[in-house]
Amino acid sequence: MAYNILTFDVGGSAIKYALCSDDAQLSYKGQVPTPQEVDSTIEDFIGQISSVVDSFKERNIAFDGIAISMPGCIEDNGTMRTGGALVYNFGQNIADLVEKATSYRPAIINDAKAAAAAELGIGSLQNVSMGAVLILGTGLGGGIIVNGQVLNGPQGSAGELSAFVMNCRDFEQDRACCAQIISATGLVLRVCEALDLDYVFSPHAYERQFPLDGKKIFELYHQGNEKVIAAVEDFGYETGKLIYNLSVVLNLEKVAIGGGISAQDCLIEAIVRGTKKAWQSNPLRSLDPPLVVMPEVCVCQFHNDANIIGAMYHYLKVNKLK
Repeated sequence: MAYNILTFDVGGSAIKYALCSDDAQLSYKGQVPTPQEVDSTIEDFIGQISSVVDSFKERNIAFDGIAISMPGCIEDNGTMRTGGALVYNFGQNIADLVEKATSYRPAIINDAKAAAAAELGIGSLQNVSMGAVLILGTGLGGGIIVNGQVLNGPQGSAGELSAFVMNCRDFEQDRACCAQIISATGLVLRVCEALDLDYVFSPHAYERQFPLDGKKIFELYHQGNEKVIAAVEDFGYETGKLIYNLSVVLNLEKVAIGGGISAQDCLIEAIVRGTKKAWQSNPLRSLDPPLVVMPEVCVCQFHNDANIIGAMYHYLKVNKLK
């Protein structure tokens, strides 16, 4: 039997959705804004999900269930132990709330773990035993693959790389975490500082004010702006250093880069160069053979669709349909 799952990918600015078949074919793709104003509530969030479900019903588009990919640490019963930048989700049982609003019990998975599941199953990480997915978004999503399985952890927090501190000497600083360094937000911050542009930063995404975005950054990059090019190279090196640290612990074979800005080939190339630089500049570089083997770095095969496809696979798994 074939299945079609109405699948949502919750991001910091938009909730993307699509009808995803069990062979990973997408149709009826669209998006609605993610509630992110200072006074946004969990009711606003559930309302957006419910409105999409209602629109499918009104158009007589059949689906077999609902799957959701979203940021945060998610318990097996659908409770958000954390909610990433969406603070109104903290402590909420999203599965119960969505079921009450739509009559469908959703399967919910962390967004980066969803991407890792998609890439491991039919994407760029097939047959990988030890691997990782890095999702460059509002923060840094991490999906860790250990012995051919996506690692969740007893509280669902395995791979929460947004909280990873790159430099322990800066451990107590507000912007020490990877969420503000190796992410789309981190790239924007780096370029703003390189160009001496004014901006407003806050731990809360809805309070941030930046004079440019990823699209503008890469326009400047391709126009040959030397400061922007240097900032992208530095970003690639920072990402390479994180890949090195993860490889020390996990002996990674392959790392896939995802998120909206991963569609830029120049960024992926900068990360590949930065990873090589991390290995070449480390104090243990002279060991032969190397103590830590450098993994292959690639782009996620499914780009922005990885979370949606992974959430569909998660739905089939938890409902024992495949």
